[in-house]
Amino acid sequence: MIRPMNFRMPTNEDIHTAFEQGEAAVMALFHAVATQVAELAQQLAKQGEVLQEVQTRLTKTSRNSSKPPSSDGYGKVKRTESLRKSGDKPNGGQPGHDGQTLMASEHPDQTLTYEVPSCAHCQASLQGVEVVGYEERQVFDMPAIRIEVTAHRAQLKVCPACGRANKGPFPEAGDASRAIRPDGEHLGGILYQSASYSS
Repeated sequence: MIRPMNFRMPTNEDIHTAFEQGEAAVMALFHAVATQVAELAQQLAKQGEVLQEVQTRLTKTSRNSSKPPSSDGYGKVKRTESLRKSGDKPNGGQPGHDGQTLMASEHPDQTLTYEVPSCAHCQASLQGVEVVGYEERQVFDMPAIRIEVTAHRAQLKVCPACGRANKGPFPEAGDASRAIRPDGEHLGGILYQSASYSS
């Protein structure tokens, strides 16, 4: 607890008396006042630190510190509630509503084929091995004017050395059977649709 300090300001009579007594008395009176001012400055600095600590403690809540929510007390910030009234229907798709899905295009604008260079299991070369099928994922780009469809085909080959099935690697953009991602240049996104068929 910091106790208030009693600051004694010299009166006009004290100043006049010191002036009459000479330079040494005036200097002594000045030093006494300067000492009190320095002590007051130190006390003010301490009180500033205590005030800062109290303010920091008061602004801490369970949202901005490790304090538990029960310590927030009555000063809890009320969350804003939606002005929209809840309807009679549940959230999400309603019963009887037919869902829609994007069908694979029979004639994509371009087709990219990814070869299987080697067996993923025994590392044997698959160069010149007959392709037994393709796994295809179509990417539907939605530009501003028209939809451009790219069919990504990964070759399927059977390793003659070990008899295991192998598949060519898809690019990172076609790594899921179905996904939607944002397109930086156009509104819309890209949908992946996967289909396997034999050549």
